[in-house]
Amino acid sequence: MNVSTGTSRLFVAVPLPQPIRAALQQQMEKLKPAFPFQKWVHSDDLHITLKFLGETSPQKAEQVQAELGRIASGHNPVSLSVQGIGTFGKPASPSILWIGIHGDLPLLASLQADVDAALEPLGFAKEDRAFRPHLTVARRYNGTSAFSKAMLQSAPVFPSSTWVADHIMLYRSHLNRQPMYEAWKSYPLDGVLPDLK
Repeated sequence: MNVSTGTSRLFVAVPLPQPIRAALQQQMEKLKPAFPFQKWVHSDDLHITLKFLGETSPQKAEQVQAELGRIASGHNPVSLSVQGIGTFGKPASPSILWIGIHGDLPLLASLQADVDAALEPLGFAKEDRAFRPHLTVARRYNGTSAFSKAMLQSAPVFPSSTWVADHIMLYRSHLNRQPMYEAWKSYPLDGVLPDLK
């Protein structure tokens, strides 16, 4: 919380279960020697962002919580998996290294769109970029030579791991702390569990 203003820096995301985070931590340790990025994300902070809210007053946060409860109760759990690796930003000097999300992406996109639409009347502008679910694992490439796609092709392959995302989370950010994100409020996706067979 920002003590001077009483606001909290908030975002809405799909959390990862502990076994997935642990497996990703092992993968990230394998990636670090080959990918010189300035900052690697703490494994406890890995998540799939649905909506970034920024500094939010306590009164507005209460309204957000009510809307998230309403939205979540109308959505089914989502079967997801972790697979693939890529970057965002300038090809020679990317700002983000990410690991991909696969699975029932139409359901996930529908959930993200509903969160986006529900929070717009509260003063949170709709996203102007297409929803591209991913896990940010590192930021700010700082290698001595230009980044190349060949680096991605030679990356260790992460075995695909599937899980059922059965809730979304409202997180609080705490700058200059590790882990950086606090899982604040949880909202169950109350529909029927998908069949993973």
